Amino acid sequence: MKYIKLNTNWNAEPNAPKVEIKIQGDKLELEFFLNSFIFDHVNEGDKGQLLFTDCNKYSFNSCNDEGYFRGQYRYKNETLPWGEFYELMHDGEIDFHSDYKMVKDKTNEIGLKHFIFFFRDNTFECIARDFKFRYLNN
Repeated sequence: MKYIKLNTNWNAEPNAPKVEIKIQGDKLELEFFLNSFIFDHVNEGDKGQLLFTDCNKYSFNSCNDEGYFRGQYRYKNETLPWGEFYELMHDGEIDFHSDYKMVKDKTNEIGLKHFIFFFRDNTFECIARDFKFRYLNN
């Protein structure tokens, strides 16, 4: 599997990220607490936000770290390491989670990207044009 790791100097809080999803038109906002344990520039209670533009669909499913390491997900840790935020590269049809919600059904699918973010208790996936990350410091 080909992928690009997108979170190089930040990650979600490993124990209780308290993920929130907000949809406004064709934009999806994903907010979560950041990991202050291993990143010196992150303070406890700081939040991050991923803003996905021209979002087609998303999944926020119940695959957690335990299930992932037991091989209960369609990807395996040997090919896609757990616990990070990635863009997945597909040679053909996009392999997307079967449990999803549509955001914008009439999206021009040319140039859309497949993103996946592994949280401790859930896995987030979306198909969108692009994303931006920003810090939401308290």
